Amino acid sequence: MKNKFVFVSPMWNASKTLPQMLFSLYGQSYPHWNLILIDDVSSIDHREKQLEIIQDFNAMNDKIKVLWNVEKKWETANVLKGISMCADDDVICRIDADDFLCDLDALRIINMAYEQSGCDCLWTSHRWFDDDDVTSRNISGPMPDDADPYAYPWVSSHLKTFRKKLLNDVNDANFRGTDGEYIKRCGDQAVMLPVLKKSQKRLYFPFVTYAYRCDMKPATFQTDDAKFQQQEALFLRRRGYIE
Repeated sequence: MKNKFVFVSPMWNASKTLPQMLFSLYGQSYPHWNLILIDDVSSIDHREKQLEIIQDFNAMNDKIKVLWNVEKKWETANVLKGISMCADDDVICRIDADDFLCDLDALRIINMAYEQSGCDCLWTSHRWFDDDDVTSRNISGPMPDDADPYAYPWVSSHLKTFRKKLLNDVNDANFRGTDGEYIKRCGDQAVMLPVLKKSQKRLYFPFVTYAYRCDMKPATFQTDDAKFQQQEALFLRRRGYIE
C-alpha cells in the first residue's frame, strides 16, 4: 500500500528557514506526499519572500498548497484547518517551517512501518539543534498500550504522524481552553493527545527523522511565552479527554 502523507505546517516569518524544510521534503525518496502551508500573518517582507520560495519549489513539482491568513489564528486552529482539507486515510504529518526532516528515506521507512504494523498513529525520534550546535537530545519515546495519554509523560514530540480519520469524531472542545478559544501555543499536545486517545494501534518508531530547531539556552524555557505554553499543557492534561 502506498500511503499518502500530507504535511501540515503553520508558519510565521519563516523565509530564512523555509527552504531547508522544503529541500528535506522534495529530497524524499518516497514521492507520495503533499504539503499544506498556513501563513499566520507574517510580515509583508517575509510573505513576499515566502511566496517567491514556494513558487520556485512548485515549479519543480506542484506539491504545495498555501493558505494566507488575514488574522492571526495560532497553532491549533491552523493545524486543524489543514487537517480538515485531507482525506480520511491520508497520513497527517506535523512539521514546523523552521524544522526539517533529517533523513531522505524517512517517509519510505515510515510507510513501511505503517504497512507492516497496521498502526494508525506513529511517531519517531528527533534531535534538537540551535545556531551553535547540533545535539542528540530527544524527548520522544514509547508509550505502553494501556497508558492514558493525558496522564503519561509527553513522549510523542516529533515526528508526529497519524491517519486523519482519528480526529473525525473528536469533540471540538478538546482543542479549546476555558475561554472557548483554540489553544494557542501548545498545539502539539492539543491535537496529538486526542489522536493518541482515539488510536486503535499507536507505535513509537525509534528512528531519528526530525531536526527540531530550538535555542538551547536555559533562558529560552523561562520566557513568558514558554511559561504560557506550559500552563496550556497542564490545563489540557488536568482536564483530560472530552467525549
